[in-house]
Amino acid sequence: MISFDIESDLYNKNSILIGVDEAGRGSWAGPLVSTACWFDFTKYKSLHSEVNDSKKLKSSKRREIILSLDNFVKYSSSIASVKEIDKYGLSYANAIAMKRSVFSLTEQLKNLQTYKKTEFCIYIDGKFKPDFENLDNILQFKKLHLYSCSVKTLVKGDSLCKTIALASIISKETRDTIMRQLSKKHPSYFFDSHFGYGTSNHKNAILRNGVLDIHRKSFKPVATIYSKKI
Repeated sequence: MISFDIESDLYNKNSILIGVDEAGRGSWAGPLVSTACWFDFTKYKSLHSEVNDSKKLKSSKRREIILSLDNFVKYSSSIASVKEIDKYGLSYANAIAMKRSVFSLTEQLKNLQTYKKTEFCIYIDGKFKPDFENLDNILQFKKLHLYSCSVKTLVKGDSLCKTIALASIISKETRDTIMRQLSKKHPSYFFDSHFGYGTSNHKNAILRNGVLDIHRKSFKPVATIYSKKI
């Protein structure tokens, strides 16, 4: 059952909880979106009462929750592009997106004059635990520079932890918005209805119209269709 238990425990330990979740892992098209989220636990009663796993909420409710957020909530959403997914593989690209969102959020939190705690505890939804340090060393872009950090995974975290649930809501709605915009550019693919996932309508659209640059050609179903077209 979703609660504030993790937030309360870490607040009492003088730690900053950052919840991380992503959207779009299984999609055949479009970017993967990761969101890192934090809120001031002293104001937890001001958080929208219906924050929950994004999969349990309609789009209208997700937008309502996002629009209700005030300054006591900070978050950052980042993407891994289709090119990165095809080049590095899904898990590595997921780590890249998470790293970007965590880096941006921690930079915001370090600059908060009223919030001096520097020990970060990052909770990531699911089983996947990215190796941020190794990622920095290999890709050689901006490093996390966390003063003190622990990274933990939490299976079904978006149903257990309010901060992760909020991250899931923002990731889901952000990615759906991207796919709606892509649908306007490519109306014959109906991205605004399946959001890039492997539905029969999506497969039929690819068979009729071909594979786009925004399709993940490293994914077997798309790769199979793509190979037959060239």
